[in-house]
Amino acid sequence: MIIKEDNSKVTILLSKKSISFFKDQSKKSGVPYQSMIKKVLDLYADKFAHK
Repeated sequence: MIIKEDNSKVTILLSKKSISFFKDQSKKSGVPYQSMIKKVLDLYADKFAHK
């Protein structure tokens, strides 16, 4: 069973350098770049929310 997360849409300004990095990684891995950015933010929040 896959549990669906409660998500919210947001608008965020990111540097062109960051977007280029994630798009390049996306091409290499086949994972959508927005999913990659979401995962990085989720991992960061999880790490620092428990301190």
